[in-house]
Amino acid sequence: MKKLVIILSLLLSGLSLSAQKDTIFQRTYGGIQNDVCNQIKSTYDGGYIMIGTTNSCGAGANDFYAVKIDSLGNPQWTHTYGGPLNDEGYAVAPTFDHGYAFLGWSDNNISNGYDVELVRTDAAGNVLWQKYYGGSDWDFGYGIQQTADSGFVLVGQTYSYGAGNGDVYVIRTDKNGDTIWTRVIGGTGYDIANSVCITRDSLYAIAGATTSFGKGDTNLYFLVLDDKGNIVKDTTYGCTNNHVAYSIEPYVNKGYVVTGYTDSIIPGKPDIYLLFFDSNAVPFYQHIDSWPKGYDIGHDAAECVDGDMICAASSNTDGNGTSALLAMRAAYGGWWLSSEFEGGTLDQQGNSCAVGLNNNVVFAGATDSPGYTFGDWDFYFIRYKDDADIIPDDTAHVYHMFNQFLDTCKLTGIDEQQADEPMVKVFPNPVTSIATVIVQGGVDNKYWFNLYDVTGKRVIDNIEFKSSGHNQATVHFSKGTLQPGEYLYKVIDRNEKTATGKIIVQ
Repeated sequence: MKKLVIILSLLLSGLSLSAQKDTIFQRTYGGIQNDVCNQIKSTYDGGYIMIGTTNSCGAGANDFYAVKIDSLGNPQWTHTYGGPLNDEGYAVAPTFDHGYAFLGWSDNNISNGYDVELVRTDAAGNVLWQKYYGGSDWDFGYGIQQTADSGFVLVGQTYSYGAGNGDVYVIRTDKNGDTIWTRVIGGTGYDIANSVCITRDSLYAIAGATTSFGKGDTNLYFLVLDDKGNIVKDTTYGCTNNHVAYSIEPYVNKGYVVTGYTDSIIPGKPDIYLLFFDSNAVPFYQHIDSWPKGYDIGHDAAECVDGDMICAASSNTDGNGTSALLAMRAAYGGWWLSSEFEGGTLDQQGNSCAVGLNNNVVFAGATDSPGYTFGDWDFYFIRYKDDADIIPDDTAHVYHMFNQFLDTCKLTGIDEQQADEPMVKVFPNPVTSIATVIVQGGVDNKYWFNLYDVTGKRVIDNIEFKSSGHNQATVHFSKGTLQPGEYLYKVIDRNEKTATGKIIVQ
């Protein structure tokens, strides 16, 4: 990066930005531990709503963390939602009455695993009602839209129901959050829905990933359901290696764009993948944005008023730190126009983007760079006047105003900052052919899988897990030459925390 970044390090109350409405600026929000923004949406008043997860504030180990800001990034309110255990927020739908619906997952309910969690609030973030969905195992919520009748369609993944190692989970509710119908879709492999978009005629377009179907190792999974839950379209996209979708958003002429990544160009090197559909759910263009080195993972996209689009990504191709928030501008069809690598000297995540009522374009994610944060990780917010202000990094005339907001809500406790042991599942167990191991972990963690026989001999050695998004990672192994019997697995993370369990091979 060749830009000058002005670091002010001021509390919000000490700074007025009224004279800088056209200035590009950056802000961070959070407490003294981990605060990660997963999605941002524009609001009716010209501001923005951000949802993520915190262990700096709130009642439990992790809580939903919602931050409402005005068009200049000034916090108007913040709220945490959750119980004494874990609640993680991933998506938000601004509602017709100017309130909000926040979606994620929780293990605070009475079931034995995680449940999809939906929190409905008024315009000030006060809870109107809270609902849980799922069975006795793990169930996660990742995408939400409000329907024409003021109800909601929720998408995610379930291990409580279905045929495989995680299946697509779709829940249709009424305006009070009561279930109208549910749908579980998938095969014998790993299937996940990461995002949903409501199209014409109340059709629900869903994007995610599957190892059950398609040609590659992991394929982009695309579904269209009607308002009764019937499957209208069910298909995969991909060739070799991996194609994964993280978001689906409306695009030109009632179509939509899917954003994610693929490593089909260079195996093991993820590149931004954009797939465009017309209003009949027919794909008409795909685009891969690849830099010569490093990884670039697309997480979200949004259409701008001029017909161009913006894309939020995480990248270690360029920038000041280990990884950067990549703010990208593309023309119709995904052709690259310009991009900037944002952030400090350590890690940044580019998780979401949006276009405001005043045509500002914004990006959100997280950063742990010194000078940017009060804690380990903070919400990271960037605003441009419009998409034309996203210019290539080698032009040096852009100045960034930067300041920090320290949330003074109740602290969770310093001992909560210590890493918990990884949460692990093995499907199927007993193993008859191929098994999938899933780990649910923390921000920016890495995991390795080891398997030992009853004599203590290590028969599978340090296989690294592959991220599947949402702080989840997976690894697959084959029965191969393993003899029938009991085995001990050990999952180790980068902090040397371990989780162990038993696997039976038949």
